[in-house]
Amino acid sequence: MSGEVALSLAASGHSCADPRHLGLAAGAPLRFPAGWALIEHPVQGAILFDCGYGPDARAAMRAGLRWVYRRVIHACCPPHADAAHLLRQRGLDADDVRLLVVSHFHPDHIGGLSEFRNARFVAHAQAWRRIQQAGWFELLHAQIWKELLPADFAERLQLLDDEGRRPLEADLAGFGEGWDLFGDGSLHALSLPGHARGQLGLALRTQHGERAVLAADAFWRREQLDRPQALPWLTQQVAMDDPGAYLDTLRRLARFRDTHHGAWVIPSHCADTLAQWRQRYPHAVLEATE
Repeated sequence: MSGEVALSLAASGHSCADPRHLGLAAGAPLRFPAGWALIEHPVQGAILFDCGYGPDARAAMRAGLRWVYRRVIHACCPPHADAAHLLRQRGLDADDVRLLVVSHFHPDHIGGLSEFRNARFVAHAQAWRRIQQAGWFELLHAQIWKELLPADFAERLQLLDDEGRRPLEADLAGFGEGWDLFGDGSLHALSLPGHARGQLGLALRTQHGERAVLAADAFWRREQLDRPQALPWLTQQVAMDDPGAYLDTLRRLARFRDTHHGAWVIPSHCADTLAQWRQRYPHAVLEATE
């Protein structure tokens, strides 16, 4: 089948949170891997969807308000788990990555951007516009750390805007419009608003013939797809750009999963989904070793 790519999942660092913050039952703190994906395209080569935490995020969290962030969510990102390090398991160097899709600009998704010196970046125009126009307090509330962006980020950035969107067909039609990144149907960027302004997901078909949607932070645990509901008030205040859009996006993803047997809907931070993928495809996970 044409348009298929090799997909591997990975995580660079993790954080922890009370399950009640997601509207789940009380229990022990949940561990959230800072997930990202390696997509190996037969023509375009190595592509990343986010890159987790990394050396720049680690340095930023040593002092000031970034240190408070680290303490509150128990963020941890050891050097041996950095994306550039894990890629060596595939025989890839960071300079081999030619494209990196930024789902959104939170530190657990862009903390290692500076290591990918040859990559072009793709992001939503709305997300980039906010970075350019927002003041320091809005950026702080939105959890956007501009110091994590490489100095030449803007020169290497390709923006996805409304003019480039096209109606999606076949099994992706329920997502409305999206962007065919290479014009070959292999990778479609999806708009997944709610958690962060301009948040993107990626839809692809793996070399095993399975449909996969990389859903970024459209939700955090797979249990949330089973019962789509609004998040608690406090979580809406601190972790949401648009609570209404979040719920709409969650419902769309739940419908997609329920009507497409065998499809993968993969949020960036669900340890159970990562474990399920590892069990199915043990050689398609990049693991940190001590």
